[in-house]
Amino acid sequence: MHNREKSSCWVFAGLWVTILLTAVYWHFAGRDFSAFILLSDNNIEQVAFNEEVKVYPHDGYDGQFFYALALHPFERITATFNPPSENSLDRPFASGIRIDNPVLRTKRIGYPLLAWAANGFGQGGYLPFALVLINILGIGLAIGICFLLTMLFKAPSYYCLMPLAFIGTWICLFRDLSDHLGVAFGLLSLYFVVKKRFWAFALMGTAAMLTKETVIFILLGGAFSIGLSALRQKQYERIMLLSFPFLAYLGWSTFLGWHTPSDGTLLKHFDWPFAGIARGYIKALPLPLFWLGTFVPIALISLEGLLELWKTRLRSLFQPVTLIFLFNLVFVLLLSKAIYEDPFSFARNMLPLQYAAMLLLIQQKQGVSWFTIVVSAGTATLFYFASILNL
Repeated sequence: MHNREKSSCWVFAGLWVTILLTAVYWHFAGRDFSAFILLSDNNIEQVAFNEEVKVYPHDGYDGQFFYALALHPFERITATFNPPSENSLDRPFASGIRIDNPVLRTKRIGYPLLAWAANGFGQGGYLPFALVLINILGIGLAIGICFLLTMLFKAPSYYCLMPLAFIGTWICLFRDLSDHLGVAFGLLSLYFVVKKRFWAFALMGTAAMLTKETVIFILLGGAFSIGLSALRQKQYERIMLLSFPFLAYLGWSTFLGWHTPSDGTLLKHFDWPFAGIARGYIKALPLPLFWLGTFVPIALISLEGLLELWKTRLRSLFQPVTLIFLFNLVFVLLLSKAIYEDPFSFARNMLPLQYAAMLLLIQQKQGVSWFTIVVSAGTATLFYFASILNL
């Protein structure tokens, strides 16, 4: 017990590092938490918009839509399910902020709903701070679950800090995105399913799916692995609990999209493997270094994971972590149009794959190579300073 308590200091160290680096970024952003939202002036109606939030002259990023949802989550859900008129969703809502794809954004209600609750259930005046705080806690939760899994896999506990070396970690934090919370809930679901706590998996898996649907491959790997054993033993109650998060998400998506069209389906994003990254170099010529900086560390940890699987001759193929890694890798290779739209989308959508590769290596060989760690940490550090200089 003493060694476990001593090792848990890594979790608190990771949380404090996250807080410190966020505070430095906040300082250079003019000590304004609304700078994390990246709200575009193209998406607001000045007459209705009365919030004290920093507005940018460019397109902004997805954090602006989570902010809009967090201002009026239940009103937005109602308006998305049953819009008052055919063109009502093209106009700014009561908040004065236009949401580009109401169904797609509202499906990810978990993050803005928690931010709304943290903002005094909509009565406080500190929503921009609440959005950042929840993301910091999401990173801390993810590090904490990684710590529990390192203990379970009998690996050195300091590997739980590896997520801080992922560029996507900082992109999502500095842009008020839901990926951190989704991954954290997904990892917690994995821990529950490995420990065979099926009710907890059903509840936390549902929370993960309603926060960021791309964590489906984290849940699917664990559910498929354990579900095979449950199916052989005819444990149908367990199979239903393992299926619940996916059924809940399907029901939620159907409910929101019943009266409102959406272009957020996955099928439209299928393309040739890695075709998107080629377009990224062609269309964003000033950013090839950024593309390379995001691609190399992800490719390294993925290749290291594949090499380790090859060494074991796939003996662990149906273990939860192995399936999670393979499912995420296939997702990355096939859904290239969705992932490679720009280097920011690339880095944030690769987070589940990086977590999966890290956990696979921790389970299989109790560690990640120091070369991969140094490259990942180096590129993340460069991105951090570049982000501050670009403020």
